[in-house]
Amino acid sequence: MGRRRPAPHGQLRGLRPAHRRPDPGHRRGAGRGAVRVRAVRGQGRGRAAGRAGAGRHRERDLRGLRAAPDGHAGGLRPCGAVDALTRSPDAIPPDLADRVLDALADPVVAIDRTGTIVRWTPAAEKLLGVPNGKAVGQRLTTIFQGLIRNDPIEVSTLGGAEKLDSVHRLGESGPLIAVSATPLRDAQGEVAGTVAMIRAMGGWLDPVERAGRPRRQWHRTLGAIVQDLVEGAAEDPSAMDASEALARVLVGQARALLPGAECLLAVVPRERQERFQVVAGAGPWAEAQVGTDWPRTGTLAGRTLQDGRALESTRLRELGEPIEALAKSGMQTGRLVPLWSARPLPDGRQALGVLAFYRRARAYFTPYERRLIAEFARLVTLSLQRAELLRSAGEAASRLETGVDVAVELAVTLEPEEVIAKLVRRAAASVEADRAMLLEIEGTEAIVMEAFDQVSGQRAPAGDRFPISDLLSGGKAVVQQAVDERQPGMSGSYRVVGRPAVSEWGQAGLRHTLTLPLVLGGSVTAVLLVSRRHDQPFRREDALTLQLVGNVAALALRNARLFVEAQEAHKARSDFLNMAGHELRTPLTVIKGYLSMLSDGSLGQPPAGLRQPIELLAGKADELGTLVDDLLFTSRLDSGRLPAHPMRLDLRIAVQDAARRADPRVHLLGGELEIEAGGEEALVVSADPEHVARVLDNLVNNALTYRRPGQPAWVRLTAGIEDGMAVVAVEDRGRGVPPDLRDRIFERFVRGEQGSSGAPGTGLGLYISRQLATRHGGKLELDRSTPGQGSRFSLRLPRAAVT
Repeated sequence: MGRRRPAPHGQLRGLRPAHRRPDPGHRRGAGRGAVRVRAVRGQGRGRAAGRAGAGRHRERDLRGLRAAPDGHAGGLRPCGAVDALTRSPDAIPPDLADRVLDALADPVVAIDRTGTIVRWTPAAEKLLGVPNGKAVGQRLTTIFQGLIRNDPIEVSTLGGAEKLDSVHRLGESGPLIAVSATPLRDAQGEVAGTVAMIRAMGGWLDPVERAGRPRRQWHRTLGAIVQDLVEGAAEDPSAMDASEALARVLVGQARALLPGAECLLAVVPRERQERFQVVAGAGPWAEAQVGTDWPRTGTLAGRTLQDGRALESTRLRELGEPIEALAKSGMQTGRLVPLWSARPLPDGRQALGVLAFYRRARAYFTPYERRLIAEFARLVTLSLQRAELLRSAGEAASRLETGVDVAVELAVTLEPEEVIAKLVRRAAASVEADRAMLLEIEGTEAIVMEAFDQVSGQRAPAGDRFPISDLLSGGKAVVQQAVDERQPGMSGSYRVVGRPAVSEWGQAGLRHTLTLPLVLGGSVTAVLLVSRRHDQPFRREDALTLQLVGNVAALALRNARLFVEAQEAHKARSDFLNMAGHELRTPLTVIKGYLSMLSDGSLGQPPAGLRQPIELLAGKADELGTLVDDLLFTSRLDSGRLPAHPMRLDLRIAVQDAARRADPRVHLLGGELEIEAGGEEALVVSADPEHVARVLDNLVNNALTYRRPGQPAWVRLTAGIEDGMAVVAVEDRGRGVPPDLRDRIFERFVRGEQGSSGAPGTGLGLYISRQLATRHGGKLELDRSTPGQGSRFSLRLPRAAVT
């Protein structure tokens, strides 16, 4: 130390000596000229203890760095630029600070106020892999590019805090390092830069965990929180299902986690994802923020969510947060952690919100506190994710219930006008809309089918037609877009070019519109528009609900149209049958008249050779008359013009009368007719005697007509009571009904063994008989049928009340 050695560029001098004189005993023990160096205190307790001692006192020892008199940037300058110092023989050597720093096993890095590196020790070269010559004079962000996103003033000055302890990873897969930074102050006490000591952590996760006790405390703290949450869920399970209730429970636990900080939970609403909504707070100020909205743009909370990483700052006041409540709170330090769902929620979101901790003091959170906050944030994220999934499941169930309700309501009627009116109102109610309009799409044109305004109760003029490209919202042809993309769309108010009657009807002031195309059979048949006046945009869930309603509506509209077409076809057929019957009856009456006169000799006695042909013609004329009567009867039955005169009727007597009418034909065919209609009790029903007689005659005639070839006809009529109903059964041993016709045997114009038997008939007998039975509140059924063995038909009618 007798000769002064020039310091290399970038090294610091001027370590300020202690303000107290060295202890005399210490001077005597160290010898003449010994100096007091706090930076290396603790070496007598082992190497590790020495390093720890050096770390504990680095702030106090390096605080002796003075401001450069030449005004060097940040008040710090490289060694060699200091003025000549006069010192006594007992003064501290001018290069002692350099030698102490170079001797430290842990890296030391110092920067000035501009963020320029002014000190880079050999240990930093070894650990960080950057030579001194390439580091000194460079910006810190050049070496550590991850700091580019941080506040540069806070990086170089710590934002007024006295200490910062943090844990980082070198690169993507490098070791963990612990960084302890303190501010460097000049002679006037102003912050001139920052000095940081870096320590490789090895397998430890936190420098404060070296003794093991903090790690156990960390486990106990989080374990107690989880236990409290589980006990709360056991007492009130619903509290863990609702997002708001869950948020209050979680934030209350966070307050217990860090009593010295205030905590709040701000979530991203599904409806307004450009803002935060504070749903829970712990602490006087934080609790007052519950229910308020915070912007995402230009805020530390927004940056936290955008970057997807926790951010911490001691310069909240200087950053000028555009949140008035935060600016007036006096909070200076904040740590905000993003809450991200590992997988997208059903509504597509992954950003759930932020968990924020605030302090009024300028003091960074310790690594231990950050660890607690990070792990607790994971617990909060999982809890919120579960609550959101439960809510989404509940909304899905509600949508399904709405769809079922709409389907049931629309299925009540098939009248198109009623279906359309109910559809428009239910669509508006399902998404809490104020107005709804249904447009039918025909090519490139739209036709107003129905429209309804909840407030005014007015309806738009139905039938108005306009090009689909003329309905605009914000300059976009939203109906055209819905038809082309076949997907729901959200927009603002709309208007129809040149159609004020469609644009201006109802209450004015629409703000949000949801457009839904109704797709059926691969093509868009209609477009549904629902609108709101209040400032609540439609959400994805609203579109899903309306889409479910729209799917049901598309089917209901199709069924209504098919019903109308079927009614029209049915009416056309009835009209044709009625016309054909009347047109055939007139000439048939004339033919039957002349045949009758030929038979009775009114026109003179016919030759003997013509008598048999005349009788044959008369029989065929009677068959044709029966066919015409069936056509006319069916026409009146389908059109509802068939009169009925119900009265008290004993079915036992009706069976006996039917047997007497069929007896001549049975004898002609050489068959057998049995009757089992005995019983002392009368079998009374309320029915039209003519209609019941027609049903029984049709059943008996079918049994005689469809007998087996070469076998005599056999028919049995029975009357009785089954399950409280009056029953008449007609049983035969004929050909039976083919299996493929059993489900269709009661339809119009369907006959057994069609085209092969040659038996006369129109295939209307069983159809007429079932319709008549239904009109009397009864049933006509095929009980059994076996091909080649016969069939059994039964007429079931409700019994009349006893008088």
